[in-house]
Amino acid sequence: MATVVDLSAALAATFSHDANIRQQAEQHLDQLKQTNFPSYLASITNELGNEERPDDVRQAAGLQLKNSVDAKDAARRTDLMNKWMSTDAQLKQHIRDVLLRCLHSPKGDVRKTTALVIAKIAGIDLRAKDWPNLIPSLLNNMGAQPPAPVGTRQATLMTLGYICEEVDESLLSPENVNMILTAVVAGMGPGEPDEPRLAAIHALTNAIHLAKNNFEVENERSYLMQVVCQGTQAASEQMRVAAFQCLQNIADNYYPKLQAYMTELYGMTTKAIKEDTDEVATQAIEFWSTVAEYELELLDDGKDDECKNFIVSAADYLLPILLECLTKQDEEALEDEGTWNRAMAAGFCVKLLARICKERIVPQVMPFITANISSPDWHFREAATFAFGSIMEGPSVASLDPYVRQGLAYLVNALKDPHRVVRETTAWALGQVFDQVHGAEAEGAAPIVSKEMLPGLLNALVESLKDEPRVAYYVCDAIRLLALGFNTGDADTSPLSPFLKDLVQKLYEAAEVFRNHPSQENSGKAQIAAYEAINDLVRTSARDTLEFVGTLLTVVLNAINANLAVPLGSQQAAEKMATLQGQFCGMLQVCMERLCRSEDARAALVPYRDQIMETLLKVLTMTQGGAGVHEEAMLAAGTFTVATNADFDKYLPQFMPFIRAGLQDHTAWQVCLSTVGVLGDVCRAVSAAIWPYCDELVSIILANLGSPSVHRNIKPELLTVLGDMALAIEGQFAKYLDAVLTILRQAMGMSVQMVAANDYDTYDYNNLLRRGIIDALSGIAQGLGDDMLKSTPAGAASRDRLTAELPAVFAFVSSIGNDKTAGEGCYDEDVARAAIALLGDLCSVLPAAGPGLAQQPSKDWTLLVQYVIQCGDDSLSSNNVSWAIDLLKKATGMAM
Repeated sequence: MATVVDLSAALAATFSHDANIRQQAEQHLDQLKQTNFPSYLASITNELGNEERPDDVRQAAGLQLKNSVDAKDAARRTDLMNKWMSTDAQLKQHIRDVLLRCLHSPKGDVRKTTALVIAKIAGIDLRAKDWPNLIPSLLNNMGAQPPAPVGTRQATLMTLGYICEEVDESLLSPENVNMILTAVVAGMGPGEPDEPRLAAIHALTNAIHLAKNNFEVENERSYLMQVVCQGTQAASEQMRVAAFQCLQNIADNYYPKLQAYMTELYGMTTKAIKEDTDEVATQAIEFWSTVAEYELELLDDGKDDECKNFIVSAADYLLPILLECLTKQDEEALEDEGTWNRAMAAGFCVKLLARICKERIVPQVMPFITANISSPDWHFREAATFAFGSIMEGPSVASLDPYVRQGLAYLVNALKDPHRVVRETTAWALGQVFDQVHGAEAEGAAPIVSKEMLPGLLNALVESLKDEPRVAYYVCDAIRLLALGFNTGDADTSPLSPFLKDLVQKLYEAAEVFRNHPSQENSGKAQIAAYEAINDLVRTSARDTLEFVGTLLTVVLNAINANLAVPLGSQQAAEKMATLQGQFCGMLQVCMERLCRSEDARAALVPYRDQIMETLLKVLTMTQGGAGVHEEAMLAAGTFTVATNADFDKYLPQFMPFIRAGLQDHTAWQVCLSTVGVLGDVCRAVSAAIWPYCDELVSIILANLGSPSVHRNIKPELLTVLGDMALAIEGQFAKYLDAVLTILRQAMGMSVQMVAANDYDTYDYNNLLRRGIIDALSGIAQGLGDDMLKSTPAGAASRDRLTAELPAVFAFVSSIGNDKTAGEGCYDEDVARAAIALLGDLCSVLPAAGPGLAQQPSKDWTLLVQYVIQCGDDSLSSNNVSWAIDLLKKATGMAM
């Protein structure tokens, strides 16, 4: 048995108000954990199980034990699981015994902490088929005679609930699931005290996804529904809240089984919405939102025949109740963005109903709006305004058109309403109108936002930028959405052109005011919204405003450089400046993107090139010092490569160290991902000039691909960038061919295995992985193609090496054709086209590819060809593959 040391003082010190004392205690605990893990486990377990220790010490011990087997980071969690599994069996059994004993502790907080620790360890042990007596021990607590103390039953039910939430359902036998459900349902009985009864309903909520077999049997299903419905009528408010939450989980997991219970559920939920406390009513509304979201997903997926139309059937009766709830706003609660109450839940539900019921909802809601929009009570004015905004998404533009034309002037005037909440909702509702209706008018119809209306509308919006930050946030968003509705591509002019300069200036000034506003959270959001509005005004700007966009670019450059000179006295100041610099780098990027859409404007960038790159390098350098922004500056640099093309090679010596640093920054995986994308931009811009850096780059990329600590979302993009490099350096890529093809073979095998597993949860990721593999292989085939076709010595070697991989490539492409994860004949169109293009690339450079493909036992790749032909092929599209299909017919001799 491992040595036990007294850790009570160290554990108590972790709660000290003195940061130095806390840090010393944590270092002491961490040192023991690193140097003698068994002793550490035994010691904290001893502290947890010692009834003479103070509660906070025991709780701290429990948290330390939990954190010894679990972590948020996936790679870290895997390491901890392996460490636990390799721990001495006798010590692990001792820890389990202590944990089970702590469920009987008279200390409630200790029992709760123990329940969580047991579940975390169970998640590891049950997978390894360890701790076989865990479930029986817990069930014994529930069935003991005489009955175990209330606290023990409560803690046991909590433990069962946590286990059901934590453990994969395949690790629990049907017998175990039935016994757990039986114990949990028994704990919900009306005769049970409130504490275990509440724990039981929470446990059932966590376990409900395991009850598939029970929900297939009518009497078992009905009994479970009866028990949960009884919970909605309990005397305890917490119990009623939990029961409605459980019903939400049932609706989400067993929607097709609800038909027989909907009448009763409608009665219970509407009664609670109208008569119960705010918290209970909120959860009753959430039940309908859950049903609505489920039905929306079915309708969006084209599964109309599976939709039971519960929402459409209930809408006539449910909608008036929800609209009434909109008038129950709590002004104090509205100040707290974390609050969720009856009025907010009802608003969300109304929006869902509008998306399902579409134009049928308009005549049901408009009378409520008309009756309340001018009410002397702000609650009713705000509710009517919110209802108007809520029905903008779902109904057809034609059904909304007359109401929007009539109501737009009223909304503009309501921006001056005396009550802040009404002004805030009005700005939001205007944004909804601009987002859903403006710009989507029927062909030939007059624009909803006419040129004549614009001056007054823009004056009102600009004036409202001076309002409180919460209002100004939605005003900024409304301006942004208004601009997007006027998006005319690269047109010569736009209705917003005469106003663009003034709008941008006012938004910029507003952002500066928000930057120094005392309400930090709301003003910060408003500041970001102002910059985002500027970005979309620039994105949608017409050609007659490009001179101003160029001027704005210089203003942004000057602002970034001015900020770089500001001394940063604290970490908080550094973080605030990093956010601001990120916004400015984003604006710089958008300005460059817009100017690059026009050759004349792109030429106008030439005098600013050095200044732009010098500025971005300064920001990136500041990041390496730990006080700046990285990702936004990196993305702006990627756009700059498009602006400069081959001329970017002059900046490579200064820029490539940041590419290297970004690729190696695994912890900030989104920064790493952005860096990979920018490296692709660089390769496309400078072509062969990237060659001197390729040894180091390929080494880092291959290491990242092979590392389990690198986020998996990065890896497909790493494969793509290898293809970009092959296209850039062409025949010189032969140096890396063997190592890269080895990695690609492994990636293809992983993709094929995902298809065999038929797991829908991996489907989207597999498509990302496929694109990365295909991009890499296509880049290699095209990049090395010239040498291979000329049969130079290096080209012949590359041809032979690539030919040797053809069976694996063909099996990979066939697995895409054979993938039924999303349904028979359902493919990602981009992946299907890319796969066919890859086969065309291979047949164009490898003589053995066509005959080899024709002789493949599996012809599933032809399903992709048939699918793309059925989809149709736009000859102007960048993903046109008719050339590849013609080439495949010729190379294989097969009719398709």
